[in-house]
Amino acid sequence: MQEEAQQPPTHATSSTTPKKGYQFIRWDDASTVARLTMARPPQNVMSIEMLKEMAEAIERLNHREDVRLILLESTAECEGYFSMGLGVEGYTEQLVFQMMDAFHSVFRAMMDVSKPVLAVVDGVASGAGAELAAFCDLVIASERAQFRQPEIKLGVFPPLGAVVYPRVIGPRRAMEFLLTGEPINARTALEIGLVNRVVPPADLEATVDAMVRRITDESSPVLQLLKRVIFNGTWMPFAEALKRAQDIYLNQLFELEDSQEGLRALLEKRKPVWKNR
Repeated sequence: MQEEAQQPPTHATSSTTPKKGYQFIRWDDASTVARLTMARPPQNVMSIEMLKEMAEAIERLNHREDVRLILLESTAECEGYFSMGLGVEGYTEQLVFQMMDAFHSVFRAMMDVSKPVLAVVDGVASGAGAELAAFCDLVIASERAQFRQPEIKLGVFPPLGAVVYPRVIGPRRAMEFLLTGEPINARTALEIGLVNRVVPPADLEATVDAMVRRITDESSPVLQLLKRVIFNGTWMPFAEALKRAQDIYLNQLFELEDSQEGLRALLEKRKPVWKNR
């Protein structure tokens, strides 16, 4: 849910050109990193149309073997904000079901896509914006990032956040975050496991670039299989997740040329040369 705006910190992120057909996001999938930039100034308040664009863009990558990572960020025009959440118009009786379906379609797309998703948070992530960041596979934040779930103060609660946060930061921390509605600063987010890195704003771009390089240097199909196994382990019962992990390891991973190349490189004491198949 959208929260009343406060004076934000400043930040700067991508200035990629919007791809034809998208009004509220900027999309660049021309390299091994697909960049999804939320671009609905001034605060990236998410409308139904914006959510549909985000879901459609992510779904396009399901069969793109060359893309190894999705980078999710906010445009520089939304200075100080990652996203202030869903627009209040989506909570009217006429639109609430459409808004929830559009919002959840983004999460379904993120759940189904075979690429790791890295969120870059350099400002306020509130309500659905905070949930969106929390659901990503990796999060790098600047010191001026802040995470908010104010719904309890408005007499409601975030249904998706109530499911996601216990798995990401643990049930007790999730209870405190959602029951009090108090914001979490970047350092606290790092301590409780909501983000992977917190860096000064001046170091954010270099830190993101370094993480992207480390991930995209690896074999694309192995990255995809690993994401699937970790995701299953997070969201499925343990016994079922373990069974699926074993099946993927024995029947899919070892069918890859890259897994054989990695073992050969280890024995030959050299760096592997990935064929991404």
